[in-house]
Amino acid sequence: MFEKILVPLDGSENAFEALRAAFDVAKHYQSELVAVVVASDQSYSQYGAVFGGDIMEHLKQQSELTLKKASDEAERAGVKLATNFEIGVPKQAISVSLPETYHTGLTVIGKTGVHGLSRAVLGSTTGYVVRHSTTPVLVV
Repeated sequence: MFEKILVPLDGSENAFEALRAAFDVAKHYQSELVAVVVASDQSYSQYGAVFGGDIMEHLKQQSELTLKKASDEAERAGVKLATNFEIGVPKQAISVSLPETYHTGLTVIGKTGVHGLSRAVLGSTTGYVVRHSTTPVLVV
């Protein structure tokens, strides 16, 4: 039923709980998992200074660690996992462009991530994904 399953990761424990749940779904449906970290392409500013390249390089390094951990866990679980790093608007990418790019039929996502404060102010990425995704969404 689900040949490929998208699992967005942000490094949080809840995202890894979603990944572990996706392992079970993948085993049941003999699916391939696609774990993706999406770094926001916005400029970061604080106290009047704008940061870009340095922060993006840091995000890429952190993403590599997250994806390595995901790969290691998938190998131990005996599940096929592809990993990718993308740049964009995370909630929009997870909802529309990543399912199209990777031809996934299900998204498995954690209910909360690393940005609790921004969730209270800006709205939950997970909530956005549930409302706008082009594929079914399993929230863990």
